[in-house]
Amino acid sequence: MCNVLICDDHKHTRKMLEKITSENPLTNNIFTAEDGVEAVKVAQQENIDIALLDIDMPNLNGIDAAKLISKMSPETRFVFITAHMEYAIDSFAVHPYDYLLKPIDIGVLKETLNELMVKMKNSLKQSININMITVKNKGSTFMIPIIDVVFFEKVGKDTIVHTLKNEYSISKTLTDLETTLNDKFLRVHQSFIINIEMITTVQDVGNRSYCIKFQGTKKMAYMSRYKFEKFKKTSAFI
Repeated sequence: MCNVLICDDHKHTRKMLEKITSENPLTNNIFTAEDGVEAVKVAQQENIDIALLDIDMPNLNGIDAAKLISKMSPETRFVFITAHMEYAIDSFAVHPYDYLLKPIDIGVLKETLNELMVKMKNSLKQSININMITVKNKGSTFMIPIIDVVFFEKVGKDTIVHTLKNEYSISKTLTDLETTLNDKFLRVHQSFIINIEMITTVQDVGNRSYCIKFQGTKKMAYMSRYKFEKFKKTSAFI
């Protein structure tokens, strides 16, 4: 269950965000603040898992508030909500989970919140990310280091592990893997989870999709347009 801090200097927006957040069954407590100064005070007194922050606010803006909160609570995840796209680059200083523009798309907000809450819930179940993965090959079962994986691919009912040299079949689904892989791996398509440290290029190939190429191999993965828009907001893309 997640404790959520909502900070916006407009009462109507705070109420709307509070209503949407309260509808998620993974929400525990909701705290509200009118500006960055008040948000920091709340974070000093409460354990905040997720902070939904407006950026352009009086007294202390959302980015500076996030910097202070992050020092006190490194595990807090931030989602910035603002009408000003020009703040996006500055917001990367605190590695936000997402950056949503006003007017807020309610569907996208609900999806973002749920996605983040599920990840945080699963992280509690497994505080240590896997560093080895069990694979099968020609009747044998053995372990390979997770850092050797270039990407995971869903092929029919199977999940294929692609390394630089080989391919292996595993029993875990991509959804299972999402809950245990570290933040170097990113779900970019319903059929692919990639190792972002292995990427060399991301190319638009039309039909609302992108081709991902990796260092040291001719193997390729694909990214949906929706995931590409989210990928652009991560520090990994910058």
